[in-house]
Amino acid sequence: MEDWLEPGLRFLHYALLLGLFGWTAFRVIGLRELNWQQWGNGFAVAMVGAVLAPLVSLVLMLTSIAAMMGQPLAALEGPMVEAMIFGTDLGWAFLFRAALLGGGLIALLLRNRLASVLPIAALCYASALITLAWSGHAAATEGGLGLFHRLNDGLHLLAAGLWLGAIGWFLHLVIRAHRRVDDAQARNLLGVMHRFAPLGVTLVSVVAITGLINTQLIFGITNSAAVLTTDYGILLAGKLVLVCGMLAFGAHNARIGRREASPNNTQANDSPASLAALRRSLIGEFGLAVGVVGLVAVLGMMSPMVME
Repeated sequence: MEDWLEPGLRFLHYALLLGLFGWTAFRVIGLRELNWQQWGNGFAVAMVGAVLAPLVSLVLMLTSIAAMMGQPLAALEGPMVEAMIFGTDLGWAFLFRAALLGGGLIALLLRNRLASVLPIAALCYASALITLAWSGHAAATEGGLGLFHRLNDGLHLLAAGLWLGAIGWFLHLVIRAHRRVDDAQARNLLGVMHRFAPLGVTLVSVVAITGLINTQLIFGITNSAAVLTTDYGILLAGKLVLVCGMLAFGAHNARIGRREASPNNTQANDSPASLAALRRSLIGEFGLAVGVVGLVAVLGMMSPMVME
């Protein structure tokens, strides 16, 4: 069980930070046109995540320190933990992340009192997400190239988080609309999803370009054939297959939105069928996204082991 403790915590950590950033940022950027008196605010799950995130971050940090020291978690001593937190980049990244997660939680708690506080929460979670680039493979690159690697990885995470936030919000809204079908309300949602397409293409492009740059910096694209013979390469190939599946689901969603928005659409009263198709597609896309996050969490602990 201990062998899976750190990967499991990394998965939960990534999922929480990606989800919190995506959920808050896409609510600000992509859903301004919705009438929230009809849809509800959808923040119950986000609040649970906001409370859990600092706790998971702390436990993961302690688990990582124990793994680096080759000791059980229960054997950690205060001076050892203090030295690792205040004496390493990994520790300082954790401290900044903890402060940002606390700020995000406070902002979400105040969202009903201050209308302008939600962008502050999104900014806190964006910054917390970027700190993850100071661990894993990006942290192993030194000097100016190392800073570039971290910033590129941070941009990769932000684009992926916003993409996942869009999937999560659309799934939440489609399920709500499907349970209580109102044609005008459904068409409003379908219109918002159709207008998301350009942003979606941009996010996917950023994820792809930054992912290729990360690949080059980690092991070199020309070494891909050798890497694919390793456990790391097999999992990386699995991640790419899942991402391709997400793109296929996303293209299906875009076709439905484009059809509904078309002035030549003759199925004017077919919103329930469109919502049902979108619900199935979004569930599939969300499931694949969970798999991708799980593989990312594991890959960050592995080495490509490319032989020069």
